Amino acid sequence: MCYRAVLFDLDDTLIPEEPAIEAGFAAVAERVWGSSSTERVRSLWDGTSQMLRDQAPAQAYLAAVHITASDLLHGSLVGGGRDADSLRAFLPFYFEHAFDPVLPEFARPLTRELVDLWRETRLAALSVYPETVGVLEWLSGEVPLALVTNGLSKLQRDKLELTGLSGYFASVVVAEEVGAAKPDTAMFHETLGRLQLDANEAVMVGNDLERDIVGARSAGLATIQITRVDGAGDRHGIANLRELVSRLRFV
Repeated sequence: MCYRAVLFDLDDTLIPEEPAIEAGFAAVAERVWGSSSTERVRSLWDGTSQMLRDQAPAQAYLAAVHITASDLLHGSLVGGGRDADSLRAFLPFYFEHAFDPVLPEFARPLTRELVDLWRETRLAALSVYPETVGVLEWLSGEVPLALVTNGLSKLQRDKLELTGLSGYFASVVVAEEVGAAKPDTAMFHETLGRLQLDANEAVMVGNDLERDIVGARSAGLATIQITRVDGAGDRHGIANLRELVSRLRFV
């Protein structure tokens, strides 16, 4: 099959997500306890998730747009409507109490400062997979590329800018802007509409089976799953983005 565009997921497809998030929590642990550990990083991560589950309004909206606890630590919501407004009103409380489930009492007055530290460290630790830039450089010279990503608009766009990837994409579609998240077919239809293409003219590349692959197939697109597990690729999947060179043909 020959394609006229390639759609990409962002997190864990073009850039690794967890290492940067973990770096942020490690910085918080070092500030609070003087050292970090896998257990402290995990407890801080779980603590923010617990705070979001227990205290945040608009839980259905959070799930629909796939906004995680770590996403919300960045704030900067751009969505409209009652749910987004209620989350914006919640942010000051969240920034003051995000780590309460695990912080010792003496450190709780420092939470807003710790959130700032987490945010700065997480963004500074962003990276790309070794083959990402070379593959995007090649592909963008062949066909238009689009990014289809869940989460907050400003955060996802900041990731693109900070990693130097933004210039490769003709279109960037973020769940918060659409009001729905992958695997909802609205994300893929919105992207195809911006590219002025039919579903059979594009292919989606992503790591998540449900969100990226099943969602795109439901919208009528061809798909390629990236597993990043050597030997796990088949005719539908790849272990490394470089394998796209032999998999893709263009009109």
